[in-house]
Amino acid sequence: MRSSDRPTLRVLYAEDAFDQALLVRSFLQSAGNYEVVHVQDGDQAVRRIGDEDWDLLVSDLNLPGADGFDVIGAFRDRFSDRGILATTGYTEPSYREDALRAGADDVLIKPLDKDEFLERLEVLVGDANPAAEAGSGSDAILAVGGLPGDVEMGCGGTLAQAASQGRPVLILPLVAEADEVAAAGRGARSAASILGVDVLVEEAAMATTEGRTGLVQLALRQFEPGTVFLPAMDDSHPARQEAFRLAKAATMDVPRVMGYQTATTGVAFQPDRFEDVKELLVLKMEALTAYQAAGAGRLDLMPRLAQAYARYWGRFRTFGEVEAFETLRDDSPS
Repeated sequence: MRSSDRPTLRVLYAEDAFDQALLVRSFLQSAGNYEVVHVQDGDQAVRRIGDEDWDLLVSDLNLPGADGFDVIGAFRDRFSDRGILATTGYTEPSYREDALRAGADDVLIKPLDKDEFLERLEVLVGDANPAAEAGSGSDAILAVGGLPGDVEMGCGGTLAQAASQGRPVLILPLVAEADEVAAAGRGARSAASILGVDVLVEEAAMATTEGRTGLVQLALRQFEPGTVFLPAMDDSHPARQEAFRLAKAATMDVPRVMGYQTATTGVAFQPDRFEDVKELLVLKMEALTAYQAAGAGRLDLMPRLAQAYARYWGRFRTFGEVEAFETLRDDSPS
């Protein structure tokens, strides 16, 4: 829906700095289709959240009275499916992580840029992110990785096939190792473009367990997947173990959860689902090449290894080229 065709949206804006409030109000007024109500303290914001109907919340994190985190939590409790944009002058990653955990969908650092601010709001109302909007159905897929390239190696062909059929697909790397983070960001964006899927990369949030937990929760809340792929249960690498643990704990309400193979998957991996990716194997190998170009020169990301895996598991599917998965949960309709 174009903004010119959209009904007016009610925005609750909590900000104690009057000059900042005037700036943001001017942003929204110039965009049109926004009715802005400004409050200058957190207590008043919480009261109005309880008394009125709102489409969006924009809140500073440092407010008199109830702080911005409390305001965000109150809004999320009452309006579980509506957008929240937090703003702050603090640049420390912990502020962003705490805001995401409280329920914010996005965080912007002041000083605010008009174009970026309005673009982020449009994403929250669905105009600038059709894949996330379409993701409200059970056909959406979320794939979680522990190291750069895990998802592309383990299930890249399956994801590309789903995307080609019009299914929303989101890749979420949860990279804990500092020397891998930069390569994860560069490689993941390039690989996602090659596969035709979306990717959520937040390098600052990757730095802590709390941040990575917040990213999983954010992806589930915004994307509402019906299927989640994560590293297999029997994996010896600490980063992949953590990705499995965080994603498994957060996806109890997702109908289908599948485990994929990595270079450190153990012998207890017992796949029971095999997806033919022969037609997409070249695309998958090209996506892995993007990580090599980004500086993630690990042997377990070699494109030829993807082909070897596909042919090994092909003996279970008429000797084709397949990706193998273990079913961790499947409550989907038969």
